[in-house]
Amino acid sequence: MNTAKVRVLLIALLDMALDIVVPIVVYLVLQPLGVPAVLSLAAGGILIAGKAAFGKLTDTGDRDTALLLTCTVVSLAAMFGLYAAGVPAPIALVCGVVLQAVGTAVSIIRRRKLDGFALLVLIELALGIALSFVSSGDPRFLVARPAFYTFVAAAYVFVTVFRGKAFMFVVSRPMAVAGDPRRDVAYDRAWANSAEFRRLERIGTAAFGLILLAESVLRVVLAFQFGADEVVASSLVSQLPVIGLFVLFILGFKVILVPRLTKLVEAEMPAEKAA
Repeated sequence: MNTAKVRVLLIALLDMALDIVVPIVVYLVLQPLGVPAVLSLAAGGILIAGKAAFGKLTDTGDRDTALLLTCTVVSLAAMFGLYAAGVPAPIALVCGVVLQAVGTAVSIIRRRKLDGFALLVLIELALGIALSFVSSGDPRFLVARPAFYTFVAAAYVFVTVFRGKAFMFVVSRPMAVAGDPRRDVAYDRAWANSAEFRRLERIGTAAFGLILLAESVLRVVLAFQFGADEVVASSLVSQLPVIGLFVLFILGFKVILVPRLTKLVEAEMPAEKAA
């Protein structure tokens, strides 16, 4: 594997690690300060949602950095400010999430680009607002809440199996192309010209959708195996399916599909590559 591909893989793993670690770290930092568990967990969720709206670390497209950073900071300030002013924690939580959703929507409008990832982030923020009304202040519910986002993501991934370009075709591009413009062209040509390439990408996408679906179910089950006062334990244990299932998927995709996909892409390389 060349240096560019290793770099993309490491950044993708860092992306995943941040999603797992940040909410737990934020919770551990805020708990000694007497912050309610629901707000501590929500603060971590707002930070992760801000990162998701900002885009994958491997994304090289335009970023609305100032706006997204501002709306994340304002969301956190509003949530904790309202709580400090005596507003009930669930209402303060909803206000913070709503502000972040508005900021994300404004960013999308300014960029005039509603791609699949942006739409997914908006849907998940809207779902987060709705779920905040039914959490009943149980911190275990907030630990399990990412499962609902994962379920929505799974539904989106399954849709791409049948409509448009398969999810794995899109997210695998940085790894497959590795900064080579000629390979970038060949990657698109393989999708356009090879029925086998499209079939393999859709198989990988369907497998990823199943992984997301399984993770969402296991997260809920594991989160509620603990008492409401065992937030750290339930949060840590509920992350285990994420690690195990995604490692399993990455290994399977790399060993089974990547060699065949690579041959199909190389067959579409421009003639000057072989010269």
